[in-house]
Amino acid sequence: MVYNPDIAAAKVRRLSAILVADLTPAQLDTVQRKFGAGANLCSPHPSEELFVEDKREFSSLSHPDLKRFYPDTNPLLIIDARTPSDHSIWYIDRFAEEDDVENGEAENTNTLYKIRIHIPDVVISYGNYSISNIDIREDMDTVGIPYPTPENFHQEEIFKTGFHHVKDRYLDPTWITATPDEMEHSTDPDHLKNFAPPPEIVYRLKEEVASEAGLKSTWTLASDASQVLLPDGSKKTFPDGSKVLQSDYDPETAVPSYEKPEGSL
Repeated sequence: MVYNPDIAAAKVRRLSAILVADLTPAQLDTVQRKFGAGANLCSPHPSEELFVEDKREFSSLSHPDLKRFYPDTNPLLIIDARTPSDHSIWYIDRFAEEDDVENGEAENTNTLYKIRIHIPDVVISYGNYSISNIDIREDMDTVGIPYPTPENFHQEEIFKTGFHHVKDRYLDPTWITATPDEMEHSTDPDHLKNFAPPPEIVYRLKEEVASEAGLKSTWTLASDASQVLLPDGSKKTFPDGSKVLQSDYDPETAVPSYEKPEGSL
């Protein structure tokens, strides 16, 4: 079996949600299933999981009060009575700061940057916000939240990224290591001409190897393999002639692996 670093990833990032309304076990399972669809958008081996905690006793608290109760939880996700009907949750990011108020971005420092978001879009949005690819205020613009951001506002339109989480799934490639008997090479000009400048040789996984690994078998460039450090601290080595290839997941054969974390609702 080819070595896939996505499978050997050290740790899944846990996103925390609190339940503040009465949902049935079936409704909570739907929340997890839709979150999982989003977690698998980029890869069949998700990097995030959703842990839901029962906090129905907090149902009367405001969002600012909830955020103050969980100051180090970012994002704080809130599952409420609206969730079963529209499959959305609140994504609570942060409080506004004095600079935001002075610049006309927020009404006051009790204002939250938050957005009502379609559950399958939580993971991709979390990734975008975490690396500052997009600021949450930009997404708030798209659903009509005015400036300065009010301390209290009603968001009627759910934020959606526009991805089809089944048809578009497995957006990201992976970089697998294959041994010589798991791949084939070519110097055929018809295979080289797709690269600029054309290389001397290209490689691909054998069809049966790719299918077993949930990957596509396509011609690509390769680099020499070196030993890798595994999450447990051990080192994995490869036979001479092994190569590192960029490979795309095949939605037809790659099975999504999301599971509800143990102890979560």
